Amino acid sequence: MKNISRSLKAIGAAALLAGTGFIATAPAVAQNASLSDIVRRIQQDSNQLSAEDRERVAAFQRERDAQAAEMEEARRELAAAEAVGARLNAEFDENERQLGELSAELETQAGDFGELLGQFRTAAGETMPIIESSLSNFEYGGRAEKLSEVSQARSLPTRADLDALPKAMLQEMIAQSEVKTFTAEVAGSGAEGEIVEKELLRVGVFTAATTDDVSFAEVVSDNTDEPYLRVFKAQPSGKFRSAMRNLMNSDGNTVIVPFDPSKGDLFAIEGEKPSLGERIGQGGFVGAVILVLLAIGLLFALFKIVTLFLMGGAMRATAKTKQAGDGNPLARVFEAYETNKNADLETLELKLDEQILRESPKIERFNDVVKVLAAVAPLLGLLGTVIGMIITFTAITNFGAGDPKLMAGGISTALMTTVLGLVAAIPLLLLHAVAASMARGNQQVLDEQAAGLVAERAERSAGA
Repeated sequence: MKNISRSLKAIGAAALLAGTGFIATAPAVAQNASLSDIVRRIQQDSNQLSAEDRERVAAFQRERDAQAAEMEEARRELAAAEAVGARLNAEFDENERQLGELSAELETQAGDFGELLGQFRTAAGETMPIIESSLSNFEYGGRAEKLSEVSQARSLPTRADLDALPKAMLQEMIAQSEVKTFTAEVAGSGAEGEIVEKELLRVGVFTAATTDDVSFAEVVSDNTDEPYLRVFKAQPSGKFRSAMRNLMNSDGNTVIVPFDPSKGDLFAIEGEKPSLGERIGQGGFVGAVILVLLAIGLLFALFKIVTLFLMGGAMRATAKTKQAGDGNPLARVFEAYETNKNADLETLELKLDEQILRESPKIERFNDVVKVLAAVAPLLGLLGTVIGMIITFTAITNFGAGDPKLMAGGISTALMTTVLGLVAAIPLLLLHAVAASMARGNQQVLDEQAAGLVAERAERSAGA
């Protein structure tokens, strides 16, 4: 307010000076009129500014009074709240004191019974997760929740609470001997892996499988509030599913049923075992080459065995008839004999030997191919073993030996190529032995018949 008054006085003084200068240069009448107007206007402005200042001061004072009233009300509420808090703290302390006295009195009166209750709650707490993760819990629900409530209760248990533990254990023992169907939601059993309500056949508390597609299920409790049923991501082999299907269709007959005492761990391991195709695929490129060689060797060996068998039958028939011709090696030997039967004995013998030598390559044809393939197959297996070990050592160099799964690929390649090489070599060697034996037998027939013809000719010559 003082600053405003000084400003107004300064303005008034300036106006007076200006008015004085104006008076010095203007007529007297005009000077008197202008000075009066200026003074009047200054007075009006001063009055107006004073009124506005008074209004602002009054508004400020009203706001200050309102804030003071609100502050006083807040102080009263705070005091009331502090009083309530103090009263509640006092009540809490009193209740704690009474609770301590009652607990001490309870322990005094309970005596050994308190220790028994502690052991009972401990047993209930230990039994609860077993019941909760059991297959029977999806059929007989509510037992795990009751045991959890009993194990965490601070008050004395009722008779119903005391009966909850033995009843749950008795029900679990009964469930272990049951083979029953029940309905539950099974994760991963839908067409797209979603949760679908399914009917399952339960064998005790160890094994359960869906009745429609015989998919084994397990109880999963990892990182979940409640355990749930889920089909195995990799189902066990077909013999287990077939046995389970036989149980479903048994109509009360006695059947052999697979069950997993570990409640899913063994079936999960069985399902993760690679199939025959997957094992062969672990051999890689070298394994594929070995299988191709095996197929080629088998074709040659079987073809040779069949042709030698047919050839031997035809030769045995010709040996009986002594009929010359060109249908089989022995018939061609007889043809050479008929052609040269008038020659001398030495010439005849040479001609027969020549014909036998001409027939021998036909008899021995492809045997060497089978033998070579039987020798190459294990060498390729050894090559695959070396490649697999290189892959293994490379993985160890790059990632260390901490995780065995990183080395599994190289080890699988090394082992499978060795196995495939042996699998290819063993049957090829056996088939080569069979083919070689049959070839020697057929050639022996040629030698025996040729020797017989020469001996017969020599006897006739000696008799003549």
